[in-house]
Amino acid sequence: MQRFLKIAAGLTAATVLAVGHAQASTWVLDYTATDGAAPAEADLTLNVSDVQNLVGGGFNVLGISGQVDGDSITGLIANPNLPNASTSADGWFTYDNVFYAGQSPVLSNPGLLFTSASGAEYNLFSDNATTYELYQARAGIGYTEHSVGTLTAVDPPGGLNSVGVPEPASWTLMIVGFGGVGAILRRRRHAQPAAAAA
Repeated sequence: MQRFLKIAAGLTAATVLAVGHAQASTWVLDYTATDGAAPAEADLTLNVSDVQNLVGGGFNVLGISGQVDGDSITGLIANPNLPNASTSADGWFTYDNVFYAGQSPVLSNPGLLFTSASGAEYNLFSDNATTYELYQARAGIGYTEHSVGTLTAVDPPGGLNSVGVPEPASWTLMIVGFGGVGAILRRRRHAQPAAAAA
């Protein structure tokens, strides 16, 4: 019985160490201009930390992909003051790169700052719970486009944000845990014949 309890404890420890949320979740954002201006639309996929930051229950955005009016997004401009706001190197934008899952609005004002394949910078932020703005700027020119619209944020089909996915470190801990259980079993196996011979 004692042997069974040790094995069960080892397996439980390995499972607890291995299971948990991944360090990121995915959200799909769809922006549509309602004022007839450009940029007219944006389809964004955010890679968001699953651990809340210390500013208003937001989640730090770790990466971004998608397109704005067919212009492919190349990446998020890093925020050195995360989760607090920063000013872009060119001085055109203030941004924080924080996402508010399940809240309204889902982005703050100053919002997200990201770059595109055409060399443009984009800043997407909220005015209030239902109204968002999307600015475009280009090096050496400044602001080139600006629109006001709506934004929807969706957890992708299949509930990706509700499923825990072990990370490589978790897999390592799980393997170490199972190795520990194996070592205990081997030690017990070798100890039993010696005890029987005595």
